[in-house]
Amino acid sequence: MGVVFLILEIVLVSLDFMLMIVTLGWIPAVKKCFTPPKIYSVPVGSDPSHRVKPGYVKELMRSPPGQDTIYGIQKVVFSTYASSTAMVTREFLGMLNPKVKKFGKQNTTTYAEVDRASHKFGAALRSHGLVAGPSVANLKKFETPCSLAIFENTCPEWMIAAMGCFSQSIIVTTIYATLGINGVVDSVNSCVITAIVCNFSNVEILVKNKDKMPSLKTIIFTSDIMAPDYRFEVPNVEGMQVISFEDFVESGNVAAFPPTPPSSTSTAVIMFTSGSTGKPKGVVLSHANICSNVAAFKESTYFEHGTDVYLAYLPLAHIFELFLEFTVISIGGTVCYADPKTLTSKGAHPTGALEEFSPHIMVGVPKIWDIIKKGVESKIAASSPVAKLLVETAFKARKFASSNGWSTPLFDMLVFKKFTHVIGGRVRSAGSGGGPLNREVQEFIITCFGIELTQGYGLTETCGYCTGQDTDDLSTGTVGAMGAANMVKLESAPAFLDRAGLPYLSTDTVSSDGDQIYGRGEILIKGNNVFIGYYDMPELTAEVVESDGFFHTGDIGQFKNNGTLQIIDRKKNLVKLKGGEYIALENMEMIYGNSSFINAIDGGICIYGDGDMDRPVALMQLNADTVKAWMKERKIEDDYESFKQSSTVYDLVMVDLKREGKKSGLTHLETLCAVAFVDTPWTPLNGGLTAANKINRRVVVAMHEQIFKEVKSKGIF
Repeated sequence: MGVVFLILEIVLVSLDFMLMIVTLGWIPAVKKCFTPPKIYSVPVGSDPSHRVKPGYVKELMRSPPGQDTIYGIQKVVFSTYASSTAMVTREFLGMLNPKVKKFGKQNTTTYAEVDRASHKFGAALRSHGLVAGPSVANLKKFETPCSLAIFENTCPEWMIAAMGCFSQSIIVTTIYATLGINGVVDSVNSCVITAIVCNFSNVEILVKNKDKMPSLKTIIFTSDIMAPDYRFEVPNVEGMQVISFEDFVESGNVAAFPPTPPSSTSTAVIMFTSGSTGKPKGVVLSHANICSNVAAFKESTYFEHGTDVYLAYLPLAHIFELFLEFTVISIGGTVCYADPKTLTSKGAHPTGALEEFSPHIMVGVPKIWDIIKKGVESKIAASSPVAKLLVETAFKARKFASSNGWSTPLFDMLVFKKFTHVIGGRVRSAGSGGGPLNREVQEFIITCFGIELTQGYGLTETCGYCTGQDTDDLSTGTVGAMGAANMVKLESAPAFLDRAGLPYLSTDTVSSDGDQIYGRGEILIKGNNVFIGYYDMPELTAEVVESDGFFHTGDIGQFKNNGTLQIIDRKKNLVKLKGGEYIALENMEMIYGNSSFINAIDGGICIYGDGDMDRPVALMQLNADTVKAWMKERKIEDDYESFKQSSTVYDLVMVDLKREGKKSGLTHLETLCAVAFVDTPWTPLNGGLTAANKINRRVVVAMHEQIFKEVKSKGIF
């Protein structure tokens, strides 16, 4: 059988190659041979480790005239694309079963309708006592009710409320929809919040805690994910008004409260971080900060103005989603709303959001791309031997062809066309941010779907975008070149050592892999997109922002010889083991997460190490499908629940994890010495993941306290 399969593979590859020749699929490869290598950044002055995008050495990008505020962007879009569809949702019909939401028809909103609703919302805020914020952003605690809190999932009402705020120079304070009530109380009180937008499901808990929030007078609730037959009784609360979003909008009188446009230096957003590394900090972002980043992103990314469709499902309380939605709105695109659980038919009926909306542009955090990859792989694993051979051959052929610049027309038709429906069939470009994207995951997505999956880098403090890959540089392991609104320099970090025991220095010319580089060190960012500081935390701001404006990210990077940036370590996620050696937990989670035995949907793997330990250990979500498939192949008839507790499964998982670590070059100290399987999924709702879908290590450890104690002891020799 092996010989037959080998012959079949040779025949298929030969036919594909001949078809490529006939269809002129080799022309891009020829062009590539005559195209000189592109340099994506240039030095600032004589320091090669201080770099900027070519063309922006003298002056970094600012917003276009008249669009240096988000309200300015809104006005242009509202008038240019008035009749175009701005936002789309699906009618929620209730739960088909505990894990699947049922949806009906699409509901669309034009830009003209968003224009009217947002202006009326802003006027209604003024009638409820909110006032314009300072014309120049500062870090001082508010003395007036100049901010609206938004404590809601990603939905049209979120964006309409924010746009309404900007029409009146009112500041948006973001609160993650999954944040506990104590975090909400802290945010409301610290920002003197008098009005809050929330989901109807959170009204009761806000009312119960109203005595802890004396400034709060108005609760504006949305009906997002409310089934048609749901009956919600609006509570009558003394000293507080509880009103539906629709009624609040209709109460707005724009004639009585005409727009009060902000200035570019006004604060637009105070964005509280998700709190994975401690108490949430309020990041103060001005209109100029956000608008410069929108302009820079548009300068580096191709958009079809007025027609592009974007799928919005990441939390709007995260800068990555907020900045991207404003970018799409700025080009008159259509924003379709969903949530991470309903992207595919596994969580939505009759179709998932990707298939329903067929977006042209899609972004995701690394976990989303990992879930998509493993979903495709599980379907491949369940197919027949012949189908499996066809798919595996197609993957190898396209990966090789893509790296050399030619096409695979036969395999595109026989194999890859069938995969495109997984992400809607129209995705032209895709992006990953919010954390490091694994090399294998990026290669798989690019190969499987034939799309431009680029990786970017940014922080809340840089409005979500600092660097991004060009579509003509789809190499893995890089976050691309500078955006036009900022510059980057590397500062030596001699206290931190690489795997060879050498310090990270800005004068380094060779990487630990032997490649030519332009310095290594902590990444410092300066530019028009860099935040004002932390709200009511001037001391903390001074710790991370230098007097010359450079912001310390805490990440360690290096510039490749083509001028793109690589993230190679993270000071914040480096932990020192008992022997004094540092290991990078987040990087290890990314690498070990490639194992098919890890269930990414339920949270993945959480690695732990500290100064009392000799080696790291992990808690992990076991992938039942992988184990059951292994049992089926070997005709093991045991019950899965009892079999997964066996030493056979444990040893199987450990061998696979060690294989992944070795394949990616992890050192002996980064090799896991023990793991423990857990049954409770980690989600943003229970705190195991942050709202940005990152592992919340402190919460995960506390959630599985006894299991954690047992597995930790195995890391102490």
